[in-house]
Amino acid sequence: MCVTNHDAIYNLAARYLQKMNGAHGFDHTQRVVANAQNLARHYPTVDLLVLETAAWLHDIGRGEEANSGVSHADVSAQIATQDLPALGFQPEQVAAICTAIRDHRFSAGRTPVSLEGQLLQDADRLDALGAIGIARTFAEGGDRALYHPDDPLAVWHQPDDGHYTLDHFFTKLLRLPETMHTAEARAEGEQRLRIMHLFLSAFASELPETATGECAGGFMGMLLQKGC
Repeated sequence: MCVTNHDAIYNLAARYLQKMNGAHGFDHTQRVVANAQNLARHYPTVDLLVLETAAWLHDIGRGEEANSGVSHADVSAQIATQDLPALGFQPEQVAAICTAIRDHRFSAGRTPVSLEGQLLQDADRLDALGAIGIARTFAEGGDRALYHPDDPLAVWHQPDDGHYTLDHFFTKLLRLPETMHTAEARAEGEQRLRIMHLFLSAFASELPETATGECAGGFMGMLLQKGC
């Protein structure tokens, strides 16, 4: 028999994430859980306990990643493997939860095989989009340069978000909706993407002409073609 006490899972996640701030604080986890629950309403066969637990625990290894460099997705799955049995989870449930957690990370390039894994990955990626996604991008940017001094909109240089915060839009964020597994997540992702296009358009309009030149005009045209 599995303990399904929401408070136990919540407290487990909070214990590992209470010191995390910025783009991957506990508030991010709470939004991912909410996104996952919203998506799950469209899929009556989903194992909601597996999905919600994986969503609560998907980032609990971030502190260890900061210390050791080991992928937080793998560390989170390891922690879940150790801690969930004590809460009454059965081995098959733990395995399903941990597989979803391991598969969620964007940079790992994994494609989840289970519905729960797909919904978790979609839910996590949705939080990287829209107004919140913009805020998270600049929170994560830290001390990096805001943008490339000669090519802010990455028209000709190879985007490098390790050096320029704005480049993260071009290395990852603008193509997230097309990576969604579910139609509902893609639709929501496109809606949030429009907000990001509007932001980039406004950003470009405020840059000095010497920084953007004709490149900005080309970028603005691309946005207009997308209906932004």
